[in-house]
Amino acid sequence: MAKAIKYVEQVGVYAAKGVWAVFERLNRISPNPGFAPKWSDIPLQKSWQKEKPPLGWPRTTDSLCPKCVPEIRQQILDGKLPHEVLLNEKVGEIKAQIIERDGQILMVKDCPKHGHFEDLMSIDAPFFKHLEESFPGRDVRAHGEGDKNLHHHGTSTVTHGRGSVLTIDLTNRCNMMCDPCFMDANQVGFVHELTWDEIKTMLDNAITVKPKRQMSVQFSGGEPTLSPYFLDAVAYARKVGYNSVQAASNGIEFAKSKELCRAAAEAGLRYVYLQFDGIGNAANSHRKVGNLFDVKLQAINNLYEAGVDIVPVTTIINGINNEQVGRIIQFALDNPKKINFLSFQPVSFTGRDEDISEERRLAQRYTLSHMAKDVKTQTGMGDLVRDWFPISFMSTFSDWADLIHGPAADWGALSCGCHPNCGIGMAVMIDKETKEAVPVTAFLKYGQGIQGYRQDQRRCPRKIPLHLRHGARTHAQLRSLHGAHPLQDH
Repeated sequence: MAKAIKYVEQVGVYAAKGVWAVFERLNRISPNPGFAPKWSDIPLQKSWQKEKPPLGWPRTTDSLCPKCVPEIRQQILDGKLPHEVLLNEKVGEIKAQIIERDGQILMVKDCPKHGHFEDLMSIDAPFFKHLEESFPGRDVRAHGEGDKNLHHHGTSTVTHGRGSVLTIDLTNRCNMMCDPCFMDANQVGFVHELTWDEIKTMLDNAITVKPKRQMSVQFSGGEPTLSPYFLDAVAYARKVGYNSVQAASNGIEFAKSKELCRAAAEAGLRYVYLQFDGIGNAANSHRKVGNLFDVKLQAINNLYEAGVDIVPVTTIINGINNEQVGRIIQFALDNPKKINFLSFQPVSFTGRDEDISEERRLAQRYTLSHMAKDVKTQTGMGDLVRDWFPISFMSTFSDWADLIHGPAADWGALSCGCHPNCGIGMAVMIDKETKEAVPVTAFLKYGQGIQGYRQDQRRCPRKIPLHLRHGARTHAQLRSLHGAHPLQDH
């Protein structure tokens, strides 16, 4: 009897595949046009209408000379050059080649003044190819009055969508003196702190850009909790309509005061992106605070009690703390009710770490492929091709949400359209009681399901052929974020 049932199931599977193939073909004959929602003057795009940047290799891209940039910046600060050169001239920009060498992906470039530079983008060429092939494409072009007034800052001007994170540095003051520090907080010789009117203006202006999508508003610094307007800024961001308000914090003030945690929660703070370099005080010793891990644990407990979600954020430096990747993931798995996401950020060698030697940069460079391999080696979890996708892959689900919400929605769904070389993510299903964990893609065929959705989107936009296993109580997403867009890389 069991054997007969098995044969019936197989017949049903083959029949369903055949019907789906016919349905896909019919959908391609007469696709419905996209609608223009309230939050965009441009109609929603079909998957085949989305633009993509040049991908693959070898290819030529825009880049920066790591020696020209600080020289030009200093000339501007010294009054020898007007700051308008950053808007109207391509200062410091040079062409670069993305190439493969010995199974690795490199960026190579030559500056007529400073000579030859090379840097590592990936230690695994097939993985790099998988990420680029999974890129779903860009959002609609930025438009509206806000785009005309705000998106005018040189070559790096936003042209598509509106971005997924609005970072507002409230102050450059900090209660630590870290190395690394991509902002060089506390060491530039002056205090720069936004006024209340400046904070409101930034939040108000961001809403005027179309497409008017939700963004994660992240208050940063320095240490944002030191700003006298921190709580007011959180409350105002929620008031004007942003539903994901975050603070990038070292956690010291939250550890010191449960009252601050409660006040932040009441103001509308949803996430704290908590600096978190490893498990134990020794793993945090390079921050020069003896009991820093104890401080992190106290901050986590205080924020959890107040109802604020915690995202540990780890700056990964090759040879310094990359052996902590597995331990940090295990810490999150052991505390699924307190930790919702993890964010690993490979060191970017900016700010306090800009002026480093070539030898140190090459030795400490940590790429997205390093990250994926370390997760696999240290936890046994995460197949490189099956389980990891570019962060921008989330826009596929954003497109689906926009269709479901319809043309009358006031805001579009949050959508990340960053370059596929910029960041990667893996979603993990966790049972909060047993603490068992498995990548979502271990039982969900992302590639096949999304391909089916994109084709189905042409005519029947409200169906998505994905199935989640029953019984999984929650999920955490392990994210590796890396500011490695070719224009910004060394």
